[in-house]
Amino acid sequence: MRYILGGRGAFATAMAVSLTAFAWIGAAKAADVCEALWRARNAIFANKGYCFESPEGQAAFGKGCFPPYGKLTRAEEADVQRIKDVEAHQRCAAIPSGIMGAAMGPAPGGVRVVPKYVVQLTLSRAAQNKLAQSGETVRVAAFYYGSAMKHSADDDGEIALANEAVDLPSGTTAVNLGGISIAEADVRKASEGQPMLLINVYTSRKVFPDNLLDCGIYQGAAAQAGQVEISCKLIGE
Repeated sequence: MRYILGGRGAFATAMAVSLTAFAWIGAAKAADVCEALWRARNAIFANKGYCFESPEGQAAFGKGCFPPYGKLTRAEEADVQRIKDVEAHQRCAAIPSGIMGAAMGPAPGGVRVVPKYVVQLTLSRAAQNKLAQSGETVRVAAFYYGSAMKHSADDDGEIALANEAVDLPSGTTAVNLGGISIAEADVRKASEGQPMLLINVYTSRKVFPDNLLDCGIYQGAAAQAGQVEISCKLIGE
């Protein structure tokens, strides 16, 4: 599940609306319920830039730490309290076992889960004005790859592991990415032994046929991305 930052998360909102249903789920599903509640509660904070310090929080949502740094509205505070009430009723642990296990190592089922991370954009004044006046949006594209070992190389020596891309709503300059699963067998084909990450930023081409932005990139280990800051200006600016 991905959360677009800068507004109240749809997942968190939906969870808050239907929380009373969780109180009646049988004991056999208690662990799954507690994990879902933990994620729903912390997703509200993640959407508001909370600075996660625990390994569990960073594994699920990235480090965060951007304005307004976890400051919630009254409605969001009420949602958090409702979730806490149901967690207490379900006698959930402070950190559900499934969350703790995911933070400690590879996920079961032969997959590697990429930790969540934040991409924070800084736009020049001219770029901000052009986007606002035209209605064009910005796309953040993440490419997960590895350097292929002998006998497993593509033509360019790289192994494509996964891709994800998000078009940011107008006025939004941050997005939470990662949290996706990559087959462990594919990761083992890469000489780095872990997914590498390349992030490109450009306009979505919904209004203009050509890209308008000249942006920096991020390239490095996906697990170490944390908070990625990328600056953009108009091409030719």
